[in-house]
Amino acid sequence: MSIFAVGVWSIRQGWAAQPRMVAAAAVLSLLVAAVPSLQVVLMAEFVRTLTGADRFSDVAAPFAGLVLLIAFTGPVEAIVGTLQWRVVDLIGLRAKKEVAGALSTLPPTVLADPGAAADIEAGNKAAEDELSFLYPFVLSLLRDILSVVGVFLTLATMSPLAAVFVLVSLVPMLVASQRITRINSRMWDDVGKLYWRSRYLHQHLVTTAPSIELTSLGATGQISSQVAATVGRITDRKAQTYLPMLTWRLLAGAATSLLLAGALGALVVGVNYGPAAAGGVYGVMAAMAAVGSLGTNLGQIVEGGAPFERYRKLLGMRRESREPVIAEDARSLTVTGVSHTYDGKEEPSLVGLDLRIDKGSIVALVGVNGAGKTTSVNAIVGTLEPRQGRIAIDGRTREDMPFQEWVGHFGTLTQEFGRYELTVRESLLLGTPRTDVGEEELWAALEAANAAGMVRGFADGLDQQLGSQWEGGVGLSGGQWQRLSLARIHLRSAPIWILDEPTSAIDAEAEQDIFRELQRSKHRRITIVVSHRAWTLRGMDEILVVDEGRVVERGRYDELLVRGGRFAEIFAEQAA
Repeated sequence: MSIFAVGVWSIRQGWAAQPRMVAAAAVLSLLVAAVPSLQVVLMAEFVRTLTGADRFSDVAAPFAGLVLLIAFTGPVEAIVGTLQWRVVDLIGLRAKKEVAGALSTLPPTVLADPGAAADIEAGNKAAEDELSFLYPFVLSLLRDILSVVGVFLTLATMSPLAAVFVLVSLVPMLVASQRITRINSRMWDDVGKLYWRSRYLHQHLVTTAPSIELTSLGATGQISSQVAATVGRITDRKAQTYLPMLTWRLLAGAATSLLLAGALGALVVGVNYGPAAAGGVYGVMAAMAAVGSLGTNLGQIVEGGAPFERYRKLLGMRRESREPVIAEDARSLTVTGVSHTYDGKEEPSLVGLDLRIDKGSIVALVGVNGAGKTTSVNAIVGTLEPRQGRIAIDGRTREDMPFQEWVGHFGTLTQEFGRYELTVRESLLLGTPRTDVGEEELWAALEAANAAGMVRGFADGLDQQLGSQWEGGVGLSGGQWQRLSLARIHLRSAPIWILDEPTSAIDAEAEQDIFRELQRSKHRRITIVVSHRAWTLRGMDEILVVDEGRVVERGRYDELLVRGGRFAEIFAEQAA
């Protein structure tokens, strides 16, 4: 069934990508498929006329036919090959687009699941390196099937028994293909996780920021060794399939050879050793070539069945896709009894979080590392599904709206802010689905994030390529990247802002300007800030102190310091 599915998918994808080329290749392949049958007929006629011929003109017609067929086949197959490889490129492009489209609909909660990550990597690997190359084998397989059928029908006029032997010679290959499919499927179940690990490690070697740190630590060799070890495990797992697959192929080949030998014997005996036997023998030899080619192409398609299933599984993960829209307003955000325990851990990371924020308020979450602040933020934004509790915006929960609509309420700046090495303009526009953003809005967002001066200093301004690894690109400091990330949030202008350490990499003077701007414009939105710097908390309307997953204190800055509780313990030195 997977062979049929792979074949149908390949033809459909090829037809959707370039129908004229597929049609032309199909017609030419059909002509090539008819060659073996025509050769049988012409060879039989050639031998028949040769036995009573006195001069060359007696055999000129069948001889010329044989020569033309031979001359015809090579150039036509070359043309078919060229058409096929162009279609291969287009099929690969379509497959990668489909994968990218499916991935764009997946929420982070799915991407964070180890099993899903392995499935995604296996499907992505299949789309990139495997599936598009199956198209030529599918087309060749169809050609070979037609060739075998044509030879079968031709031989049937000479020796029905020989024709039956030729047809039955396909059975061993079909049986072997089913066995090989199972072997390959089990192998791909194992290597998906390894491919994901390899890609993850390799990315650290070729991405600027991590590679700089690894170089300074002298640790690039360690990562390289881990990449090599992971690739070695992939190779070893694949190697485990070679012997059983070879065994099935050898068994199928032996059985097929015996059946074709039977066809030869039946043919020679069936035509009473007459002149037609030569044509028939030539036909069986043509059948041998066609069956051999069919087996090779079938084997390639069978091996592609397992990655094809992973590709389909990835596409099956696709969620309902809607055009992203930024919500116009949010009057209140309520969090009631939200608790969460991560898989593999006994202690909860968050217990009974209760919170209500109205428009115009800024609320801060504070606590030591690992206290539960990031878990709280992720639960609110929707990148984590809490085990218990209810989160609502203006009375509507996440279950009351699609995921895209929910996240359309938020502008989120995380600690791991994105360093998108695009142009400045492209990087900013990631913050909004709008297509009518003018330059004035871009500059206003940069001004609000205290990044306009930096961009004006670039040679190409808004169109400056970011990232020193690209031609004409400029390298940025951590603080400069963070300002661009904050500018994206300003441009997005969502009604709820969640800023997790929004100025952690920014100098003190710029930090003050940024927080003054947040206070000035806070009436436009609901704002949640996570911060470890005491002075930034002075203007907060409410501060929640999170400790070991629980909110242990609430209040304003001065109130919490006077109480002498957990807040005072954390910030006493900074406050002094």
